[in-house]
Amino acid sequence: MTDNTDSPKPRSATKFAEKPDGVSASEHAISEIRNRLAGGVLRAGDKLQSEPQLALELGVSRVSIRTALAQLESEGLINRRKGAGTYVNSLRPLVHSFHHNVSADQLISQIGYTPGIYELSWKHSTADEEIAEKLKLEVGDPIIDIYRVRTSDGRPVTIEHDYFSTEILPQKDFRVGASLFAFLSEECGIDIAFGVAELEPGLVGEEYAKVLETSADSLCLIVSQVDFDVSERPISYSIEYHLADAFNFRLVRQGPGNVSTGNTAK
Repeated sequence: MTDNTDSPKPRSATKFAEKPDGVSASEHAISEIRNRLAGGVLRAGDKLQSEPQLALELGVSRVSIRTALAQLESEGLINRRKGAGTYVNSLRPLVHSFHHNVSADQLISQIGYTPGIYELSWKHSTADEEIAEKLKLEVGDPIIDIYRVRTSDGRPVTIEHDYFSTEILPQKDFRVGASLFAFLSEECGIDIAFGVAELEPGLVGEEYAKVLETSADSLCLIVSQVDFDVSERPISYSIEYHLADAFNFRLVRQGPGNVSTGNTAK
């Protein structure tokens, strides 16, 4: 009996958009494939079209397609199997480079997942030694403590504590929303210019295991960050616990080839 079963084919999709002016061919390819992933056109386990097919649809060269696929593979979004083709990974990590100071909501949405808030609360408190040192306050000074549990497609993935002095609060009723940066800018009139972060691997622990719906010995990345305004005044101090199996952070280290000799000191 003849087997008429077809080999796996890529999922049908809408037509790719035309390349905008000022965007490189490889960047355009990355953006369009990301859009397919974000929109659910390409799903976990799906096989992508061949390089010649993608190049033809996008109107770019195969070299640009190879560059785009290499970038997406480095981010863990796809898996190129020699002799078998390119597939969407079953588990797509959230990828973020630390040279961009963005909110967790932006981080989650950039990769095509839906960010959400599982829990949000805030309270008046006082600065302990650690918070006082980070924010240049005195121990016991009044502060605000914001607590958030963030979700990705409904799954709790991040716990955050944000601390800042009550002195920066507006002299009016205010609302604390999902984004700390938006709150500081819109309610307090303070724009964050840059942040300095410290990274430390750790375990979720008993306190947060139930909140993140995982075991106490699950790995997490602890990010402690102080954010500064344009005058380099410390504004907020944040401690974030990111589930290791949900995120894939990347540190981009530039140079030394394109960095002048006078600026290479660390």
